[in-house]
Amino acid sequence: MKLKMVFVGFDRKEEVVEVNGQKYSDILESLGINPETVVIVKDGLPVPTDEVAEEGEVKVIRVISGG
Repeated sequence: MKLKMVFVGFDRKEEVVEVNGQKYSDILESLGINPETVVIVKDGLPVPTDEVAEEGEVKVIRVISGG
C-alpha cells in the first residue's frame, strides 16, 4: 500500500512511502522526523502518530511551540 505524505512547514514538499502495518511514528522516524514535533491530518481530522498507517494521503504539519 502507498501513503502520500504532504509536508507543511518543511523543506520537503511530499513523499510517497510504502506502508505495511507500520505506525505513523515509525514512518516519520525513518524519514528523520521526530513524531512529537508534528500533527498528522487525514481527511481533515488529526490522527494519532501511534496509529497504524493506512493507504491514502495525509498532511504532516510541523508544530512550533515556545515560551
